[in-house]
Amino acid sequence: MLFSQLDDKDTQILELLIEDARASTKSIADRLGIPRVTVHDRIKRLQDRGVIDKFTVKISHEKLGLPLHGFLLANWAGDKAREDRRSVAKEICKLPFVVGCHIITGQWDFIVEVVAREMDSLGDSILDELSKIEGIGHTQTMVTFYSYSGAASSA
Repeated sequence: MLFSQLDDKDTQILELLIEDARASTKSIADRLGIPRVTVHDRIKRLQDRGVIDKFTVKISHEKLGLPLHGFLLANWAGDKAREDRRSVAKEICKLPFVVGCHIITGQWDFIVEVVAREMDSLGDSILDELSKIEGIGHTQTMVTFYSYSGAASSA
C-alpha cells in the first residue's frame, strides 16, 4: 500500500492497523521494533491529522446470509424545488439492504451498493422500497461475481 504523504514508520503502523484494527500498541511496537510510546504518539498524531478517521469492524455479509452483492445505478427524477440529491442519497442509505450510496457524475446520478439473500429479495427491495423514494427515477442493477480490494483500499 502506498501512503506518499507519510513517513515509513507511519506507513508501517497504518498497514498493521488495516490488517488488524484491534492490534495493541504493544504488538505493533514489537513487530516494528520501536517503543510502544512512539507507536501510541504516532497513532494519536494520525488521528489528529485526520488520516485515521475511525477504527471499525468489517462485517461479512455472506456469513449473515446476504451473499448477493451488487450495485444499482439510479437517475434523479426529483423536483429541484422540493428535494435535493443529497437528501435523496441520505434516504437511500436508510434502506436495510443498502451498504452505501454515492452521488456521481455522468449519465447516472447515484451508484448504490447493495446486499441481499437472493435476486428475488433484491428485486422486491428495489420495487417495494427504493422506487418509493421521492426523487428516484429509473434504475439499472448490476450483480457482482467477485470483489477485489485495490491498493488504496483500507478494507
